[in-house]
Amino acid sequence: MASILWLAGHYFRPADNGMYRYSLDTTDAVAELGHDVTLLGRRRTDGEPLEVPDNWILLEPRNPSMIRKLASVKHPVKVMEIWDTDYEEAVKEALSSIQPDLVVFNHLRVGAAIDSIGDVPSFYFSQNDEVMVRKKMLAEATGAKKLAFTADLAKLRKLENRLLGECAGVSAISEADVESLGVRGGAGKTVLSLPIYKGHRLESRTISEATPRRIAIISTLFWDAKIGNLIEALEGLKPLTDEGIELTVFTGGYPPPAEIMDAHPNVKFEGYVPDFQAALDQCRVGLVYEPVGGGFKLKTLDFIFNRVPLVIGKGSADSLPLTAGTNIIEVENRDGIAPAIKDIIDDLDALNRIQNSAYEACRESFSLDALQPLADALGAAANSGGT
Repeated sequence: MASILWLAGHYFRPADNGMYRYSLDTTDAVAELGHDVTLLGRRRTDGEPLEVPDNWILLEPRNPSMIRKLASVKHPVKVMEIWDTDYEEAVKEALSSIQPDLVVFNHLRVGAAIDSIGDVPSFYFSQNDEVMVRKKMLAEATGAKKLAFTADLAKLRKLENRLLGECAGVSAISEADVESLGVRGGAGKTVLSLPIYKGHRLESRTISEATPRRIAIISTLFWDAKIGNLIEALEGLKPLTDEGIELTVFTGGYPPPAEIMDAHPNVKFEGYVPDFQAALDQCRVGLVYEPVGGGFKLKTLDFIFNRVPLVIGKGSADSLPLTAGTNIIEVENRDGIAPAIKDIIDDLDALNRIQNSAYEACRESFSLDALQPLADALGAAANSGGT
């Protein structure tokens, strides 16, 4: 098995959004499957964690202004959030002390390190097709933001294309990303790396008249695209909340902007809840509507394995073994959200059929075995001889 230097943006704990959760679960699993993994990244806040895990090299936080992030001629904004001379020096020191067989770029945000690794083989562990995500954000932008996104897209595309072309292996979190990254340079070396699910699995549940007429959204609002997606979903749900159907948005450690709360006084926003499973048990429907963001939606697994019937935006169920109309309800756009939920929220037979069918379809998936192809691809990349 390989000795891997895994370049992270930030420390993964607490795993309070999909990026950190996917990264943490994957690196733990890769180590469990036999590889020797050392991680390098930044603390998110000063002094946290108090004790540095043995397998981490942690640097101090970096919080550059948006002006500084946009001012870089070479690096996109995502990279400027992480990259600086101290990170570059830490990479070189780790290469010297660890002598890894492979360097893994965990997300495009650490891609600038490609100039610092010499002939060591590398692997791009993508979390989205970042060019595709930025294009979708650009389509919604106006004015100065549109100009900034346009300039950033050019830098982002150049770096991601370089990673796809020069890395010995690539992973993608959805089948759609396998295809799009392949077209741009990852063809023949991109492996599908679905997440594993370590959360609660509820063996049985019956939704009844006693279950509140409540809809649940899980939305960790840690970047602009997530906030935009939530606004879209709330607008689509407004006809239902106006007529008294309950809606709870679970935001974890990312409180929503005040203007969103003011615009939707009938919506309950929850941060951390002491018993998340119990909270989901008091919901009849889960909504995942994220037209911008790409990738696999880990929150779909929270709903499925806690047996909450899913209404989902088109494309948000990519790579799930589910069929629209059988074990999920799929909507084309935000205008379809309210009618779809209104059709089923009081149909207890349909709700229970959907949640049971989705659970059974996913029962044998998203376990440690699902990451064996990634572990194999990492081993192959380590033995590729580098650039």
